Amino acid sequence: MVVADGMGGYVGGEIASRTAVKSVAYYFSNYTHASTEQLTKAIAYANDCIISKIIIDPSLEGMGTTLSLLSLVDSTAYWAHVGDSRIYLYRKGMLKQITTDHTVIHELIEDHSITTDEAEKHPQRHVLTRAVGVEKQLEIDSGSFTVMKGDRILLCSDGLSAALSEEEIASYLSHSEKTERQTVKDLFSRIYDEGAPDNATVVLKTV
Repeated sequence: MVVADGMGGYVGGEIASRTAVKSVAYYFSNYTHASTEQLTKAIAYANDCIISKIIIDPSLEGMGTTLSLLSLVDSTAYWAHVGDSRIYLYRKGMLKQITTDHTVIHELIEDHSITTDEAEKHPQRHVLTRAVGVEKQLEIDSGSFTVMKGDRILLCSDGLSAALSEEEIASYLSHSEKTERQTVKDLFSRIYDEGAPDNATVVLKTV
């Protein structure tokens, strides 16, 4: 499962996110399953590929992308992550954010410099502190967790997480009778009804 959300203008962001996804697919072309170590290496490889494109075409300087990866192996979910796209685990009515947002806003909240209410209107609310393709040395978060039958795993860009509260997202995931496709369709309908200013990417898996 992969989500990449580009930054650096429409063209640059599109190139960065597309390059990241293709790089990850190429990296895993010889693997059936992915461990945390392999996912981390895949993001590092994507980082190198994007930087190489910038070296070839300096007009792309400043482009980058978020990148969140998750692989299910038996009862374990392995993940790796950079940026502010998110990985959520929905279990028995509770939605838990697995990843940490690599943003200026998150750091300000952690430092108790601003409140979560103030963060919603802060001018730097979309500024990333980490992104794939920006620097050669990239710090990558990774981890794993155990999954249970009935769990739903959601990967999404901030086009979803910034438009809907976690309570609202959870309410859509609670309809276990609906297919993954229908649930994602319902989420898109809701955020577009809300006039979401950003494109959204959503990937959903039911265990």
